[in-house]
Amino acid sequence: MRPPPNPENIHVVLNLKAGGDVFIDIPFGEIRRLSFSPSRLLHYFCFIVLGLKGTLHDNDDRVVALEGEEGGAISTKIEAGRTYLYHVEGDESSFTSSLVDPEAVRELGSNVSSTSEGHDTAFRTRLIERDGSGIFSGTFPDYCHGQHIIAHSKGADWLNLIIENRTPYDNDNMSGFDRVDDPRNGFLDSPNIHLSISKRNVFIFKTPNCYLRREDIPLAVPNHDIYPGSMAPLDCRFTMMLAVDSPGPKSLHIESPSDAMFMEPSANDLPSGLLLDYFNAAVLLKYYLKGNETLNSYPFPRPLAVPIVCQQTFIPRSDNRKSLNRPPPPPGTK
Repeated sequence: MRPPPNPENIHVVLNLKAGGDVFIDIPFGEIRRLSFSPSRLLHYFCFIVLGLKGTLHDNDDRVVALEGEEGGAISTKIEAGRTYLYHVEGDESSFTSSLVDPEAVRELGSNVSSTSEGHDTAFRTRLIERDGSGIFSGTFPDYCHGQHIIAHSKGADWLNLIIENRTPYDNDNMSGFDRVDDPRNGFLDSPNIHLSISKRNVFIFKTPNCYLRREDIPLAVPNHDIYPGSMAPLDCRFTMMLAVDSPGPKSLHIESPSDAMFMEPSANDLPSGLLLDYFNAAVLLKYYLKGNETLNSYPFPRPLAVPIVCQQTFIPRSDNRKSLNRPPPPPGTK
């Protein structure tokens, strides 16, 4: 049975019809740190986990209005110590195809692209052309890693499955997106940011999206030298923020919030919002989503496992374990 929330926390139940044991448990203070619009942020969090749009309600079935769309006697606001319910649009029983898969995010962001590791050289080359430097840190490109959003080890099958079952952003160019080394599945940045991503210590918000506006995310105040020629995109923001306000992640000295800048800010192959949403869902799985046992039991659509062919070494019949363990003969003897 789901316990009541801590007085400083908020619960948002995601699988209401299936028992209510999958829910977000997050401190209200963290919600206010991450966004100026608590309702929009919680709607977004529910959406990226389930892959389906919906509406928040309180226990009295009053709708939780999105900031900027308040109105009507039945609307209410987000308050600490309360439980909210996410009602999906359409049939809740069909969401397993779009639901974030714990197996898909197990290695999310854990691979670094470099030619020494045998990854696609064109991937890093294109990231250097497009990004110019570390997009969040301004780090000189020679000291940056090419960071995958969906791990290189997952391969094209996992990438395509995620793309097929999720709704892309209106300004996401998804044409021909079927390779894990496509630049839309990555960006350039410093080793400490790569480490933060591999450990899922940060969110990366692309705004505007279906719930969050650009102004809903706190503005970044850069205190690093911006790489010459780098600019922020005119029609969207890519903002990195620490997932938790705690000493561990802070020890990596990451600016939070930090807005991305690109050498080619108007390129049609900027990082995919659809994949960043999936990454953010993986961060929620680590810190704020409860009920992972239930999630692991869902019948997720997954790529077929590729069988590993093992070569066996056959020992001639005349040999046996005793002869194999026999010490070698002394020098000079046959």
